[in-house]
Amino acid sequence: MKTSTPEANRGRLRFSATYLLFGLNLLLAAALIALVMLAPLLPGQAANPNGWSRLFQLFGQDAAVRRTALAAAAGLVVTAWVFFRVPVSIRVTAPRTVRVHMTPSNVVGA
Repeated sequence: MKTSTPEANRGRLRFSATYLLFGLNLLLAAALIALVMLAPLLPGQAANPNGWSRLFQLFGQDAAVRRTALAAAAGLVVTAWVFFRVPVSIRVTAPRTVRVHMTPSNVVGA
């Protein structure tokens, strides 16, 4: 029976949290991009908008808000790649062959 140590559990939790935060940042970036692209297409030109329709109308009519949202989405993607990407040394890869360096035995000198 294999028991797990607290260090192994902590490493597994950190690994899972890294993937969760990476995915969450990419999901939020995709949601912002989708909102920027779909808001101008939504009908919602009501005289007195409230709630979500007010937000959609703002995204649909204001170019500065759309540009800011695209910049924020780009920032979220960069944040995901810089801070939450799993390092190459941790990723599951095929085992590499280890080259053993043999010193020559027929060398004269100190």
